[in-house]
Amino acid sequence: MVLENMINMQLMMFLLVALGFWVRKRKIIGGTARKQFVDFCLYITLPFNIFHSFQLKWEQSMLLSFLEILLMSVGYNLISIGVSYASYRKIHGSRKSPLRYGTIVSNGGFLGNPVIEGIYGSQGVFYASVFMLPVRIVMWTIGSSCYMNGKEKHLFKKVMTHPCIVSIYLGMLVMIAGIEFPTCIANTIEKVSNCNTPISMMLVGMMLAEMDMKRVKTLLDKTLVYYVFMRLIGIGAILYGVTFLLPVDQLLKGVTVIIAGMPTPITTALLASKYDGDEDYATAMIFVTTILSLVTLPLWCLIL
Repeated sequence: MVLENMINMQLMMFLLVALGFWVRKRKIIGGTARKQFVDFCLYITLPFNIFHSFQLKWEQSMLLSFLEILLMSVGYNLISIGVSYASYRKIHGSRKSPLRYGTIVSNGGFLGNPVIEGIYGSQGVFYASVFMLPVRIVMWTIGSSCYMNGKEKHLFKKVMTHPCIVSIYLGMLVMIAGIEFPTCIANTIEKVSNCNTPISMMLVGMMLAEMDMKRVKTLLDKTLVYYVFMRLIGIGAILYGVTFLLPVDQLLKGVTVIIAGMPTPITTALLASKYDGDEDYATAMIFVTTILSLVTLPLWCLIL
């Protein structure tokens, strides 16, 4: 039954990606509208999805799991940062920044919630949201420093006031305080939250439709192959091995490994464009890892 549910979930997501790809290719949604949909997802549906995941009855026993998933997130960040700075020391020029950033940061926030919700339900999203708290801080500080080199100020403040982070604060407050919303508000939160998966997956398809496949082929080299392996398999395998030796709950292990095995985030190319990185190379990283993740993520689910 679990295997059947996982296969159905992956097929559903593949079809949503294909639908988004078709919609963009047919120009039903243009480039400007697609970018606005990304903002809509990041500032509306994803925060609602995170907030809704905290609509659980708080129990004292959850505190231990809460602390465990935070520690596992810190461990993941330390490993990804270490791999990033150890792997590309000999790389010079504008490709170094996206390679380092793309190794430190996965698409766990944008793509992770829909995948984890499909596998583990709302409880999985709850722990994924907690896991992403340190990840988002690292993403917009150490990760962004790969490009910016001090060009942006007050990054930490921007991170801590991001809607996705604020939704965690509010969600935790509501859960611990035991606040119950009127039915109309609770239903609104749930319905907007449910929009996150289809919109996120279709946006991935739209982004893939905008990429030049011929250009991607010319950028394939040994470094990119190594990067793809580390992004989708290597870091996740390290974490799987570490958590296998520890008395960690299977759900927490699954959330950690799946987020670690997510493809390259779209911000890799956005930051490359803004801060003189190799945008084409960053786009190739996104395209290849996103396509291959349709295979590697189900494999990780099977292993877990």
